Amino acid sequence: MSINGKMRAQSTAPPGGIDCRPLLAHESGMVSARASRCLMKTFRLCLVCALCLAAPLIPAASVTLEWNTGANEFVTRGGYARMKKLSTGEIALVFSSGDSVYIKKKNTRAGAWDPAVRVASPAKESGYRYANAEMCELADGRLYYTWNARPARKDGHLPYKIMAAFSSDGGRTWGGARDLHAAGNTWRTGCWEPCPIQLPSGELQVWYADESTTPAGDQTIAVLRSRDNGATWLKPVTAIHREGKRDGMPVPVLLKNNKGLVVAIEDNGIDGAFKPAIISFTPDGNLDGVVGGQSPRRWHALRRDCRLPAATYAGAPYLIQLSTGETVLSVQSTENRRNEAHKFANLHVYVGDDSAKNFANKSTPFPDLPENAAALWNSLCQVDDDTLVAVASISGLPRDNGIWIATARITRSRE
Repeated sequence: MSINGKMRAQSTAPPGGIDCRPLLAHESGMVSARASRCLMKTFRLCLVCALCLAAPLIPAASVTLEWNTGANEFVTRGGYARMKKLSTGEIALVFSSGDSVYIKKKNTRAGAWDPAVRVASPAKESGYRYANAEMCELADGRLYYTWNARPARKDGHLPYKIMAAFSSDGGRTWGGARDLHAAGNTWRTGCWEPCPIQLPSGELQVWYADESTTPAGDQTIAVLRSRDNGATWLKPVTAIHREGKRDGMPVPVLLKNNKGLVVAIEDNGIDGAFKPAIISFTPDGNLDGVVGGQSPRRWHALRRDCRLPAATYAGAPYLIQLSTGETVLSVQSTENRRNEAHKFANLHVYVGDDSAKNFANKSTPFPDLPENAAALWNSLCQVDDDTLVAVASISGLPRDNGIWIATARITRSRE
């Protein structure tokens, strides 16, 4: 069902092509020699332009997402959910609810969800609550689950932490929770939003937002690294920092065809309020040097003609790459919404190229989201060749507030 019971399908058509036809002088004998020479120069110039516009001979595929908004699905209470397709073909959903973090699974895209399994829960006397669940599947088949441990009281008595746990049986049971990193003990010296990835070398990385090593108000993107499958960890390294600003919410993706490791972040220094930015690294994940605000390795994610006004918020990005190479980016945006930070933001999805650039073809999985509701902390997952799923934490509804799933058909046309 849709959020307000309406059935609506949405698609975003790609822009039309450009028609460039050279002018020809078909009766050269009727014009002067000088005019003939001018016409010939014009013909040659237009011919070159036409050939340039015609290249490449085989046009690139344009991806459009057609959301089946009438089939939007409420899954469970909770928030900050991420969906993963496992090597077994199963679909996994990780999320937080209350003070704990969970996983739900189902066998196929159309199947029913199994009961939730609690991955980790803080002891009542610990003073913590768990949030920001994320997960990746390792090369050896184990699942690696990360989350943020936050003090329940913001009085400075406990540090903010990045924690993790392994599962060797597909998520049915989990090993003991482990501290990976402890930051400061105040709201402005904490750590947030961990996101794990394993590189082809076997190195396991956990990217996260960090406030513990910068001046008050700044936030950086830091990385934890393990070269023995998570048994031991190197000291964290700052990878991204725009001085005086708040880089946040990193999502790393290793691009196909050796195009590098890219990280989607929210950046409030690139164009007014938070906007999505992409940071590039070498394919081996080399973290030699900090990527600053003016680095050529940092770029605005949205194509120039799709960029938003400076005052419009578009934060909390999530990035994936499709099996065919195109990249897909989601943000929570106040475009066409009440512009009060992210309080009433909605989920927007853009399609980019195989280098994580030129994101365009915007679509909205929840176009009928009520004015006083919000679709936040979104994520994306490709579940088969033709199907993309977006996940959102929706609040402000009369009922069924929590984790919702929207499904799109991936269509490819030739421009």
